[in-house]
Amino acid sequence: MVLTATAQAFAQAPVEERRPARDDAGRAQRRVEFARQGIERAEAQVREAAAAQKEAQLRFDEAKAQLDETGRALARARAAAAEARRSYDAESSGFERQRAGKGG
Repeated sequence: MVLTATAQAFAQAPVEERRPARDDAGRAQRRVEFARQGIERAEAQVREAAAAQKEAQLRFDEAKAQLDETGRALARARAAAAEARRSYDAESSGFERQRAGKGG
C-alpha cells in the first residue's frame, strides 16, 4: 500500500523532481546558457531600439529645422503681403481722390 502511494506521488511529481540528482549540474548549466541567450537577445533589442531612436531623432531634428525655416518664410511672405496690401490701398485711395478731383 505504501509503495503504491509512493509510486503515485512520484508519477505526479514534475519531471525535474523525477530525474536523478546527477542531472542537476547539466540542468543548471542549460538554464544558465538559456538565461545568457536571453540577455544577448535583450541587449540586441536594446541596440536596435537605440539605433532606431537615434535615426528618428535625426529625422525629427531635420524636420524641425525645416519647419522653423518655413515658419520664418511664411512670416516674411505675410509681411510682404501686408505691405503690398498697404501699398495697394494707398495707390487706390490716391487714384480715387484724383478721379474725384477731375470729375467734380
